[in-house]
Amino acid sequence: MDLELKILKEKVIEDEKKSGIGSLYDDDKTSHQHINLLKTKYAKMKRDFDLKMEKLSKENLKVIGEQFVLQSQIKIMRE
Repeated sequence: MDLELKILKEKVIEDEKKSGIGSLYDDDKTSHQHINLLKTKYAKMKRDFDLKMEKLSKENLKVIGEQFVLQSQIKIMRE
């Protein structure tokens, strides 16, 4: 019985190391290296997000411009 409990506890500890936050630090990198990798990852994600927002903003301005032209044409046709 004691041996079974010991094996079960070891299995639980091993599973915790393989999943979740334990697996993040399961390599030979220091915590500073992990932090730098995360900073790099999120800086890239922010840059990609900013580029997408800029692209959407330009598209929005284009649509607003077309909308203005069409409204002007409708106004002229009604007069």
